[in-house]
Amino acid sequence: MIRVNKFDKQVPGFSDPENFTIIWIEKGIRSLQIDFELFDPTPGSIFFIMPGQEVLLEFESEPAGWIIHFGSSFLKNRIEENLVIKQVDIFSTFSEVPKIILSPKIGERVHLIAEMIDEFAGSEIPNKEAAAASLLKTLLIYCDSKCNIRLNTENHSNDVEIAREYKRLVSRHFTKVHQVSEYADMMNISPRYLNQVVKKVLGVTAKSVIHEQIMIKARRELKFSNDSIKEIAYKLGFCDPFYFSNYFKKMIGCSPSDYRSVKFHISATA
Repeated sequence: MIRVNKFDKQVPGFSDPENFTIIWIEKGIRSLQIDFELFDPTPGSIFFIMPGQEVLLEFESEPAGWIIHFGSSFLKNRIEENLVIKQVDIFSTFSEVPKIILSPKIGERVHLIAEMIDEFAGSEIPNKEAAAASLLKTLLIYCDSKCNIRLNTENHSNDVEIAREYKRLVSRHFTKVHQVSEYADMMNISPRYLNQVVKKVLGVTAKSVIHEQIMIKARRELKFSNDSIKEIAYKLGFCDPFYFSNYFKKMIGCSPSDYRSVKFHISATA
């Protein structure tokens, strides 16, 4: 299912746990945060958001643009072309958010495509889902060559699949499983080989992927829940809240309580 919304100043943020999201910025966005990272909301830019990522928007007076949500099955089942965008889920780490900047002329076409998708979504036209899907496919193909993500041609498809499966396992189990060796056991490969593949494909260590998931969840809980730091520590699989606080400070640079007290905390700039 494809859902489309215009920018609404009454909705300054969202997180869609099930779907990919395309944010098309026409104008009027002062700041954009994705999982607490700050990105430049240049007019004419498109961002690809992974399922579950937290998005915060700060608007100017007259924002304009579109937010398009679509399921992960769309990329797998509807797109036959060998597009970079189809690999988007593998790069959702360490500020590697796929971004595209389009010329004003092409931006007008993107605006029209989004309007047409919105029109189909709200209509009773027969086969409206197929029509909306065809338009979204056109948008993805249109944007693919401009995407800032570039696949390493030296990576074999098997390596990419191993890295992708590792990321999937981490996203499911990181609150209980913190060791690379445990994930390697799940995948029936050695920890050393797993780390080599992840490093080759993603450019970071396998352990870093675990750290990233833990810290994103920790920051969300500190900002958006009323749970105590002790409760958050246990929720993330830490038996000792004091160890969690030290871990958090080592990763972020401040204690969990200090982080929670800051209204808007930006840890990095892309």
